Amino acid sequence: MPRNFQRLRRTQGCLTDCVAYFINRHPETVPFFVYPRKGWSSRLRRFFKAYGYDIRWEKNSAVPKRGTVIVCGDSLKYKTFAHCVVYRAGRVVYDPQYPSKWKNHR
Repeated sequence: MPRNFQRLRRTQGCLTDCVAYFINRHPETVPFFVYPRKGWSSRLRRFFKAYGYDIRWEKNSAVPKRGTVIVCGDSLKYKTFAHCVVYRAGRVVYDPQYPSKWKNHR
């Protein structure tokens, strides 16, 4: 892979890192889903299906208090980006770009 792609993956790969954490794999063995932009959601869905998971998108005002979920929202560090973190039992357990200023009470 070109060096610029590796840098992009390390600086903007929070979804990839969260998926890797969720399925307990090294992030470099998980695809960089958001590049190219078109079709990223179907690539993510197929990847999870290969591991026996079915994913769904839900818009919630609060994080679920049970289970492990990947939560996406506006980045507080970079105003034009989104950011993903992993929650377990209502608490952040993994933030790939710590410190990202992400808080549990958001």
